[in-house]
Amino acid sequence: MVGLAVGDALGFPTEFRRRAAILDTFGPDGVTEFVAQLDPRWPARPAIIGRGHPPGSYSDDTQMSIAVAEGLLGGSGDDVDRVMTRIASRFIAWSRSDDNDRAPGNACMTGCRNLARAVPWRQAGVADSKGCGSAMRVAPIGLLCWRDQARLLELARASSRLTHGHDAGVEGAAAAALLVALALEKKSPAEMYQAVLAECGPRSADFDRCWRKLPGMLDQPPAFVLSEQGLGESWVAEEAVASALYCHWLSPTDFRACVLTAINTDGDSDSIGCIAGSISGAYNGSAAIPEHWRHGVENSALLQQLGERLHAAATG
Repeated sequence: MVGLAVGDALGFPTEFRRRAAILDTFGPDGVTEFVAQLDPRWPARPAIIGRGHPPGSYSDDTQMSIAVAEGLLGGSGDDVDRVMTRIASRFIAWSRSDDNDRAPGNACMTGCRNLARAVPWRQAGVADSKGCGSAMRVAPIGLLCWRDQARLLELARASSRLTHGHDAGVEGAAAAALLVALALEKKSPAEMYQAVLAECGPRSADFDRCWRKLPGMLDQPPAFVLSEQGLGESWVAEEAVASALYCHWLSPTDFRACVLTAINTDGDSDSIGCIAGSISGAYNGSAAIPEHWRHGVENSALLQQLGERLHAAATG
């Protein structure tokens, strides 16, 4: 939970910015620490509209991950309908909150509006949306259900349908949660890749097509792989999860290197950072996250508490 928030917070200010502009502004290593979304060093274009947020602030990715975690932990009854109802109520509350000013995705907001109108959760999501919004938020499911893969996949796929109905969006959520579970099992990146491809590839042609590119990208630099010419810019689920695994694969035992690779990119930097941070955090443990990031990220104590509660519920 802390790892995903740190990756998200590092990438929040770089989302919507090109890698070249990031490096021009912060030097050849790009962003290496928390910076403000509206840091005065940023160039005038693109103009980021809205209230600024201080260094260490996370985006809607972590906000929705917290909502998922609280929904998983927040009541009795664990059949899928009750769990989705609890998560849905937290999504609706988040969508109406004053804190929902961090570039939320259109499909996520449409799904929340549908849920608020009492559309059944299975039909609430945008049917043709495969944006990464359902993949970025499922790490809590991976943490809670890492010992029960069937349950993990059921809940992750169901959680996608609250906002995203396309098969690649659904399988992106399943893949992101499964990667957290496999990381907790200390599976190698190659084993993670094979397990996810075997589970999710047959269920989505778009997912399968993207993921089959990944092994051939491992000898290519991040500037190419994490771009439109490589795996894509990660606005869609299959690209975001594949890109996050690529970052972990490059630096499986180095949390810092993993998330900094993820966030200095052309595309959906905060979501790649969020998913990569959840994988690397699960694999390496909280001690691998630099201490000033662990304590400097927004709501660090809450994130730590949620992670401990999910872990206790999984192992109890």
